[in-house]
Amino acid sequence: MSAGKFPLEPLCTVRGIRLRVLEAELKRCRGLYDQAEQQRLAAVDALALAQQSRQDFVAASWQQLFDSTNPTGSAMDRHERHLALLDQGIEERKATLAGCEQTCAETRAVLDQAVAAWRQGRNKLDAVGEMKQEWQREIRSRQEIHEEHSLEELLLRQTHSS
Repeated sequence: MSAGKFPLEPLCTVRGIRLRVLEAELKRCRGLYDQAEQQRLAAVDALALAQQSRQDFVAASWQQLFDSTNPTGSAMDRHERHLALLDQGIEERKATLAGCEQTCAETRAVLDQAVAAWRQGRNKLDAVGEMKQEWQREIRSRQEIHEEHSLEELLLRQTHSS
């Protein structure tokens, strides 16, 4: 080994570049997951609102139907059609939620893969960094030994010449 440049410096550079690429991909995946999670939460809220609207309609309409004498057939038919429409809305929101949950699970899996790739890249860069530090310590140790030998030779020359 020479006292010059670390022999694996190009590998350090390449691994540093790869890590930055992996970090950018991780950031992109995290953004996609966050977006999917927000859509899933919005779908949960929309479903809860649709279910609450149905419950509110059932409570209010039954009271209105039976407060004013006996309900007519057409009033009952309107009531049932409105309930069917509300149920259809609930089913649509359940389907939307299922799609959002699927998307969220898929983006989570991609995010987990990106995290694993980033960790692997980080570990590889750290390993080369440790090798570089060890190389630098070895170079310093050799320099110190060389300086000690030079100093000893100088002292020996001074004692022989006196």
